[in-house]
Amino acid sequence: LEKLAPTFLAGMPAIVKPATATSYLTEAMVREMIASNILPKGALQLIVGGVGDLLDHVTAQDVVTFTGSAATGRKLKAHPRLIEESVRFNMEADSLNFSMLGPDAAPGTEEYDLFIKEVAREMTTKAGQRCTAIRRTIVPAMMVNDVIGSISKRLDGATLGNPATEGVRWGPLAGRGQVEEVRKSLEGLKAAAQVVYGNPDSFSVTGADSKKGAFFPAILLHCAQPLDRSEPHTIEAFGPVNTVMGYRSVDEAIELARRGRGSLCGSLFTADDGVARAVVLGTAAW
Repeated sequence: LEKLAPTFLAGMPAIVKPATATSYLTEAMVREMIASNILPKGALQLIVGGVGDLLDHVTAQDVVTFTGSAATGRKLKAHPRLIEESVRFNMEADSLNFSMLGPDAAPGTEEYDLFIKEVAREMTTKAGQRCTAIRRTIVPAMMVNDVIGSISKRLDGATLGNPATEGVRWGPLAGRGQVEEVRKSLEGLKAAAQVVYGNPDSFSVTGADSKKGAFFPAILLHCAQPLDRSEPHTIEAFGPVNTVMGYRSVDEAIELARRGRGSLCGSLFTADDGVARAVVLGTAAW
């Protein structure tokens, strides 16, 4: 890689470095793009895995873009070479996204069922390694126990393991290093929330070895005092980790959503136009 770095930088506008276990799909897509001759020869390079000292070779004519965890993004942004060369840098950060259940969407309604399905899907798709993945689940206080039970039941049916194995729904994290990062973030969240589903020290894996692979189970937490604690709104576990928090009024729900300090996205499940209007106007600026 060290020998190839100057060649990469001499004739390419971008490097794509997948951050998930589905990198083989990205490779197939890039191969098709190259085969189509849409781009000039050598214009696009794909690196799957670590980039070594590649950033040490960038110059003022290069552009570095990043999408992933905010912590990693900050490290890249502070790279001495990027600062020295005034390299243009862009990243998608502040991804403590939320999904909110309206006060009208009680268990048994279509909105409630869609909400539960969406939250569980967001936790397991790419093992939660997406900057747009849901990290904070905001629900009416009186429905907290119902929501936790429903999400837990849904997660029970999502098989973790080798993606090539029949029946497996989601796979490992990007690497062992990422496992430790998620575990560290989880410990930070546990200072303000209680784990109500999942155990990072004891879980089953299908078609693989949980100790050798970079696997991490789905973890659901409950924060009983979300307005009094900052951890669920500031710590991003870049993996299958989600925190449920209850609200007592729509205004309080909006305040909780805002605590994310600029989420990349948010979603609301409700059949009440008044609630939808209030939440959109209250959160859109964030």
